[in-house]
Amino acid sequence: MVSDGHDDSDEGLQNQQLPVTKEQSNLPVDTADSDSTTYLVRPSEGIIGWFARNHVAANLLMIAILGAGVYMLFTGMQKETMPTWSFGQISIYVPFRGASPEEVEEGILYKVEEAVRSVEGVGNVASEAYEGAGRVFVEVVSSYEIDAVIDEVKLVVDSISNLPSDSERPIIREREGFRSGALYVQIYGELDFFTLQDIAADIRNEILELPEVSQASIQGARSSEISIEIPEENLRKYELTLSQVAQLIRLWSVDLAGGGIRTEGGYVRVRATGQANTAEDYEDIVLLTRPDGSVLKLRDIGTVVDNYSETDFWSFFNGQPTIGISVDARDGEDVLAISKAVREYVDQRKQTLPPSVQLDYFGDSTHYLNDRLNMMLKNIMFGAILVFILLGLFLHLRIAFWVCVGLPVAFMGALFVLPLVGVTLNLVSLFGFILVIGVVVDDAIIIAESAYAETERRGYNVDSIIRGARRVAVPATFGVLTTVAAFTPMLFAQGGVTVFFQSIGWVVIMCLLFSLVESKLILPSHMALMQSSRGKRRGVADYTNHLLKRFSKDVYIPSLRLLLRNRYATMCAFLALLLLTVGFYLSPFLKKSFFPEFENDFVFVNVAIMEGLSDEYIVNVTESIMTAMHATNDEIVAETGAREKPIQHVFAFIADDTSARLTAELAKPENRTLRPTDIASRWRAKVGNIAGTTELQFSAEQRFHSGAPLEFDLTGKNFDALDAAAEELAQKLAEYDGVYEIRTPIGTGPDEIKLEVKPDGKATGLTLSSLAMQVREAFFGIEAQRIQRGESEYRVIVRYPETERTSIGNLENMWVRLPDGTSTLFHSVADYSIEPGYGTIRRINGKRTVSVSAEVDRAKIDPFVVYQDLQEHFFPFLKTRFPSVDIQEAGSVQDQMLALEELGVAFLVALLSIYVLLAIPLRSYLQPLIIMSVIPFGFIGAVVGHVILNVSFNMVSMIGCIALTGVVVNDSLILVHYFNRERRTENRSVLHAILRAGKARLRAIILTSLTTFFGLVPILLEPSLQAKIVANMAISLAFGILFATLITLVLVPVLLRIGADLARVKDADLVLDEDRSREVSTVAAPAGG
Repeated sequence: MVSDGHDDSDEGLQNQQLPVTKEQSNLPVDTADSDSTTYLVRPSEGIIGWFARNHVAANLLMIAILGAGVYMLFTGMQKETMPTWSFGQISIYVPFRGASPEEVEEGILYKVEEAVRSVEGVGNVASEAYEGAGRVFVEVVSSYEIDAVIDEVKLVVDSISNLPSDSERPIIREREGFRSGALYVQIYGELDFFTLQDIAADIRNEILELPEVSQASIQGARSSEISIEIPEENLRKYELTLSQVAQLIRLWSVDLAGGGIRTEGGYVRVRATGQANTAEDYEDIVLLTRPDGSVLKLRDIGTVVDNYSETDFWSFFNGQPTIGISVDARDGEDVLAISKAVREYVDQRKQTLPPSVQLDYFGDSTHYLNDRLNMMLKNIMFGAILVFILLGLFLHLRIAFWVCVGLPVAFMGALFVLPLVGVTLNLVSLFGFILVIGVVVDDAIIIAESAYAETERRGYNVDSIIRGARRVAVPATFGVLTTVAAFTPMLFAQGGVTVFFQSIGWVVIMCLLFSLVESKLILPSHMALMQSSRGKRRGVADYTNHLLKRFSKDVYIPSLRLLLRNRYATMCAFLALLLLTVGFYLSPFLKKSFFPEFENDFVFVNVAIMEGLSDEYIVNVTESIMTAMHATNDEIVAETGAREKPIQHVFAFIADDTSARLTAELAKPENRTLRPTDIASRWRAKVGNIAGTTELQFSAEQRFHSGAPLEFDLTGKNFDALDAAAEELAQKLAEYDGVYEIRTPIGTGPDEIKLEVKPDGKATGLTLSSLAMQVREAFFGIEAQRIQRGESEYRVIVRYPETERTSIGNLENMWVRLPDGTSTLFHSVADYSIEPGYGTIRRINGKRTVSVSAEVDRAKIDPFVVYQDLQEHFFPFLKTRFPSVDIQEAGSVQDQMLALEELGVAFLVALLSIYVLLAIPLRSYLQPLIIMSVIPFGFIGAVVGHVILNVSFNMVSMIGCIALTGVVVNDSLILVHYFNRERRTENRSVLHAILRAGKARLRAIILTSLTTFFGLVPILLEPSLQAKIVANMAISLAFGILFATLITLVLVPVLLRIGADLARVKDADLVLDEDRSREVSTVAAPAGG
C-alpha cells in the first residue's frame, strides 16, 4: 500500500496499544480481539472510542431506540390523513334575528370591532354582516397565546352594554381550521324530519356508547319551534297586542321556587310549576278573565303549531331527506380504530331498521388514510432499497448494510419524540421521512467511508475504525447541524397551512439528531465487529472504486487543475449561469403558481341564485343538479364499462333560500378510470347554464390556502366608488382566457323596505322605533321564551299567521297601535319605500370591503401571471379612476404574500445559523462564506428540475430551496475541513491541499449526493395525486443537491484558490515540477483511493 505522505506520528503515539491484563486495571477493556491480550479504552478516543469497544452498550442503545419508537408507534401516536391546523383567529358570532345586514353592521359590528381593538395581541379585524347575524374574525398576533387573547376578548365583548335588545348573547371561540374527521353516518329515507331526528338522536347516543368513540355530533338537524299565530282581527277584537300576549305567556309558563316552610312535621319546599311544554299546554294559557268569571285562553284567539323553525333548510342524501352524524377523533385518539368500530356498528344496526329507513356511512377518511399511508410506506421502502443498492456499489455490502441500519434507528427515534411535540402520523409527516431517507445516511456514509478508507491504509482493526471516525466526526456533526438549522425556521412559521411544514421540519430534525447518535456511537461498534474483506474475491464495490480512481486520476484532477489555473474565468462562468437562471425564473417561460392544488376524492358543488326568486327555486336547481349527476354516472358507466358508478353518494345541504352545497363522494381510485377533475367537468357540462344562478361552481381540487386562486379586497368609505371599481375589476378578469366563475357581491342583496312615519302619524305621538317594533313583531315574530324538551331547545314565537305576512299588501293593511291605545291602518300614519339591499356586508379593519374573486383553469393560464399583469398594468389605472379605493390581495394571493415574507425571514435566519455552525469548526470568518457560496447555485438545479419534469414552481418549491441550504453545504464543509487539515497539520501548499482534498473526498461527496437524490426518487415517480402536495419540495431538493455536487467539486476549490489570492498566500506555480506532479497523482487518498 502506498503511503499517504505523512506518518501520523502524534496520532499514532496517542493511540498506541498498551497491553495489560484484566487484573492490572479496572478500566473498560476490549475483548473482541482474537488474542488473549486486552486493551484500554483510551481517553483520547472519547465517547466514539468507548462505544466502538463496548459492543454491548452500543447494541443496548440501538435496541432501546428501536423499542421506544415501536412502542410509541403502536400505542401513543395519533394517525390522521392531514395534520390539524387553525387560522389563528377568534370568531365572534352574534345572532340578531330578523335584522338586515345594515342593521347588523350598525348595531353589532361597529361596537364589537371597537371593543376588541383595545385588546393586546389583536391584529387585523375582519367582519361580516348578513341577514339575522353578524360575525367578527379577530386575528391573533403570533407571539401571543390564543387562549389568553380569547379570555380578554370575552371580557371586553361581555362589557358592551348597548348591543340591540333583540340580539342574542355573543358566541366567542377559536375559529375552526382543518381537522380530519373519521367518517359520517347518514340516516335517510322518505320520512318526516321529526322521525328522522328522533332516530338520529338514538343512533348518535348508541355510537357514543362505543368504547372507541368519544365525539359524535348531529349534522343537518333543523331547530325546533313552537309558533303561536294570532290573526290581527282577533287581537283587535280583544284589544290585545302581540307583545302583550308574549308577556302573558312568560307570566304563566314558568317554574319558580318559592322557598320553603318549616312545619312541625319538617321542612317543606314551595314551588310553582306551570311551565308549558306542549302545544296543548300553551293553548290553555289564560289571556283574559271576564267579570262573569269566564276566561279567554290562547286557543280561543290563535293557533299553536309545534314544528320546526321557519327557515329554508333542507338536507338530502342520495336524493332523500337525511340527518347526519359526524364522528370525529379527539387529540390522541386512533382514527383507524374509531372508523372500524363505527362501520361495524352501522353494518349491524341497519339490519334492525324498518325498510323505510336507511343507514349508511360516507366520507370514511380512514380508507384514504390507509391508502396514503401505504403509498408513503411503499415509497419509504423503495427509497431505502435504492439507497442500500447505491451504497453497495461504492462500499462493501456489509458496510452498506450497517449504514442503512441507521435508517430504522433514526426513524424509530424520531417516532418516539414526535408525539411529544404534537406531530401526528399523516401524509405530510410521512413525506418528511421520505425526504430525509437520503439525507439521514449522509452522516453515516461520511463516518463509514472515512473509517473504511483508514482500514484500507492501516489494516482492518478497531483502532483504524476509531481513527477514521474521529477524523471526520467534527465536520460531519456540524454538517448535520447545518441541515437542522435550515429546517428549524419551519417550526416557527405562523398561521394556516404552515403546520404542514412544521410537521416536515420536526420529522427531519428529529431524524437527523438521532442519526448523529447512530453514526457516532453505534455504527463504529458494528463496523468493528465485521471481519476484513481483504484478500477475498473482488466485488462490485471494488470494481466501482477502481473506476472512481480512474475517473479521479484521468478526468477530475486534470480538469480541476485546468479550472484552478483559469479560476477567475471559471467563477465568472458560474455567476453568469446563476444570473441566467434568475432571469429565466423571473421570465414568463417558467411556470409559476402559488400554493399547490391537487385532486380530491370528492366533488364539491356550490350554487347560489339571485335574490327575490321563489323559495322553491333553489330546491328545483338542486334537484336538476342531482338529475345531471345520475346522467353523468350512466354515461361514464356506458363508456368505460365500469362495475361501479363513479359518483357513489351525494350529500346536498340547502341552508337558505338562495344557496346550496353538494358534496359527492367518488368511487375509490382503484374502481374508477377517470380523474376527479374529468368527472367534475362532465357533471358540470350536463348541468349547463341555469337561469337565475349567480354562482355555479364544481371543484374536485383540494386547496391548502384560503379563498379562491384570484381574490382581491377593495376597501373604502365611498360605497358607490367601491361598487363601480369592483365591477370594472370583474370585467377585466373576464378578459383573461381561463379565468371563470368571477364573483362579486354587487347587486346580490334582496330589496329592502324602508319605513317612515307620516306627519299625521307623528302628530299622534307615534315614533319610528314603535312602528318598526310593531312591524317586526307582526311579520318576524316576538320570542316569548325558550324551553328545553329532551336534548332539543325550542323557541316559542308569537306572530301573525303566515297568510297575513307574505305580501307587501299585508303591511299596508296592518293595524298600528298608537300611544293613546287606539289602532289605525298602517298606510294612514306611515309610508315605505323599496330600495336595493345588501346580501352581505364585509368590513376589514373598520372599512367597508367588496371582494372580487375568480377561479382559474391552470391548463390555460397561471394565477401568478394574471396577478402580475393586474399589478403592473390594471391596478394603477384603477387607482387613478377611484382614488378613494384601496386594493389589497386576499385569498390565495394574500397567503402567498404573507408566506413570502415569512420565508424571507426564515431564509435569513437559516443563513445566519449556518454561518455560525460553519465558522466554529473551521475557525475562520472567510471560509464559511466560501462554503455558503454553493447555496444560490443549488437554486439552479431546483429550477432545472422543475423544467425537466414540467412542473410549476410554487411556494412548496421555495420551501424546498430553503431546506436545500442546509443540505448542500455538508459536502463542502467536509472538503474544506480536509483542506484545512492538509494545510495546518501537514503544512502543504494551497494548491496541493486543494487537489488532495478534492481527490480524498470525491467518493464521499458523490455518494452522499446520490443517496439524497435516489432517496427522493420514489416521491418524484409517485403517480398518486395526493403526493403532489409535497412533490415540488422533493424536486427542489433532489435536483438542487445534484447540481450542488458539481459546485462542491469545482467551484469551492476555485473559491479556495481565489481566497488564497486575496489573502496574498504565496504558492507554487500551477505548472508543477515532475516530483510534485507524481506526488499528486499517485498519493493514496483516504476516501478516493
